[in-house]
Amino acid sequence: MKFTSSIVCAVAALSASCSTAFAFAPQGGRQSATTSTAVFSTSADPAISQVERNENFAKLAGGYLFPEIGRRRNAYIEENPEMADRIISLGIGDTTMPIPPHILNGLIEGAKRLGTVEGYIGYGAEQGQAVLREKIAKVLYNDLIDASEVFVSDGAKCDIMRVQQMFGPKVVSAVQDPSYPVYVDTSVMMGQTGNQNPETMQYDNIVYMKCGPENGFFPDYASLPRADVVYLCSPK
Repeated sequence: MKFTSSIVCAVAALSASCSTAFAFAPQGGRQSATTSTAVFSTSADPAISQVERNENFAKLAGGYLFPEIGRRRNAYIEENPEMADRIISLGIGDTTMPIPPHILNGLIEGAKRLGTVEGYIGYGAEQGQAVLREKIAKVLYNDLIDASEVFVSDGAKCDIMRVQQMFGPKVVSAVQDPSYPVYVDTSVMMGQTGNQNPETMQYDNIVYMKCGPENGFFPDYASLPRADVVYLCSPK
């Protein structure tokens, strides 16, 4: 839903002493006290947001895994500078080498084409440009799949959340343990889980599939309760 900036500014400027709740129609619609497209409440405390929030966000643990790894790594290096070049970080991966010339040249030429009337293409197909999907199917998958089966997205996190939105809050998800934190966090944000257990640091209503040396780092499905959505991220 889109709201005009004037409406948002008007709501923000309301007196904190006002106790009325307002609801506004989307841009172009008529304002009505009975419209429930977005509710802005007021509070005597100006530090409190005037917009109701998704209550499931409050269940999220206070700290994302990768920044925490980074903080601990930096703290360790500060105390032990002689170990800086010996640390193997298991945090967010980063590139270490320059972009290869053929890729760099492709980026430059592609940007140049966008600066011409003949080469400008605007928004591409929602599933990705056909030429790119054909190359992916041919080069990366040796034509084992068709280009129509390839989807070029803006990243794994966005796709994971889109999958969650498709299934909604009434499903049970299963994740590998340990696993990519986004699998768990998106389940929490969608309202699929209970609260986090402070002892196990795991959420109720999520199936945690133990992956360790004892099972070859791959879940044993026969010993697990049923789940509707199963996330697997494994070289196997």
